[in-house]
Amino acid sequence: MEFRSSKFWVVLFASAVVWATLVGAGAVQAANTPPVADSWNITSSGKARSSGELRFRLSDQANDDSIEITVFVLSGTNETGVASSIRRALSTQLDAQRFDVEAGEGANVQLSSDRSNGFSLELVDSDVDDVRVVVSSATPVPPPTVPPQQSPANSPAIPSTPPAPGDASPPPAPGPANSSAPPATVPPPQSDPPAPGESLPGSGEGGGPASAPPPPPVD
Repeated sequence: MEFRSSKFWVVLFASAVVWATLVGAGAVQAANTPPVADSWNITSSGKARSSGELRFRLSDQANDDSIEITVFVLSGTNETGVASSIRRALSTQLDAQRFDVEAGEGANVQLSSDRSNGFSLELVDSDVDDVRVVVSSATPVPPPTVPPQQSPANSPAIPSTPPAPGDASPPPAPGPANSSAPPATVPPPQSDPPAPGESLPGSGEGGGPASAPPPPPVD
């Protein structure tokens, strides 16, 4: 019984090792698989300081095959001449019915195909000094689809900014209720009554009263 238990654990351990190996190999293969696109840009820069070769590898997903393209570059060739050499090599070494080679702007070459489900292109080797070649996908990426947003029926009210202290102006003074009404007449001040023996101003001559009592009758 103990022997069978040990054998079971050995088989289980071996199966786990095999499974981990297969998973690791698949991950490595997926990591090493070049990306696939319908169109590629090849851009060169610099001036060749030595003669040499550029080697590209094209993998067609539809036919499951790989094609090696070799580009010879002479010493002293500038980036535009390197692009011309790449375009000439692609045109002569690839099937013209499957791939389209076009000259781009400046030192740029575009390689595309509309008869496959995509292909990969990579620079695998170069022994040309001072020449840099960049291979990048030229397939346009569609913009993200965003549903249109409806505008609200009532736009939100924008709160007003309160005035700073000291910026508020005082309210205007209230005017008269009726501007056409005449101003009220102010009564003249009243004078005090005269003391006994004094006459009122404006009375008869000599300062006597305006009307004196009649003299008493003579016996």
